[in-house]
This record gives sequence, structure tokens and C-alpha cells, in this order.
Amino acid sequence: MPGGGGWSLIRSDDVMEVDVRVCLETGDKHQIYMAWKGLRHGPKEVMDRLYRGETVDPGSYYFRTTPYFETSSEQYGWINRICSIARGSLSAKARTLDVFEVL
Repeated sequence: MPGGGGWSLIRSDDVMEVDVRVCLETGDKHQIYMAWKGLRHGPKEVMDRLYRGETVDPGSYYFRTTPYFETSSEQYGWINRICSIARGSLSAKARTLDVFEVL
């Protein structure tokens, strides 16, 4: 959905700290607020390629996050009660988060 925001900080050890907050809308029109913090780092040559917008194998760098969700939807209320982790990746055309519930 429109809006949301993301902040990043590159630390002195070249690790990027990321803080993102967005509102999502499901295919059946329910709204879910998602907030996550994460870390991204890797070898200098790999990170330089990422910063240039090149597509890089996600296995060549570390990008992990801890997403949390909030919704007032009864149908998706279960998402308010989970802890999750995610693996992120970047390409020239997309940013992807693969989110996994911690069981």
C-alpha cells in the first residue's frame, strides 16, 4: 500500500542495519501492518555489486530480518501471535523477503 518507510544505517564495520515499516493488503482486501529490522553484510566486492544495482546470488551475502505483524482482521488474526524470521535478497527488478514462522 502507499506509504511506509525504510531507514538504513551503514555501521563502521560495513554492516547495514535496516528498519522498515509498511502496510500490506492481502488479495482479499485485509490490511496487515509489517515492521522489521535486519542486518545485511558480505564481502566488499559483493556489496559493491549490490550497491551498483547488479543482480548478485543471495547466497553470497547475509541479509536476515525479524518481521512482526499486526492486523485487526479476524481472518488473519493468527499472524498477530507469531514470531518470524526472514531471508532477504535484492535484484535489479525486485526486493524479496522469504518469511518463515518460528515454530
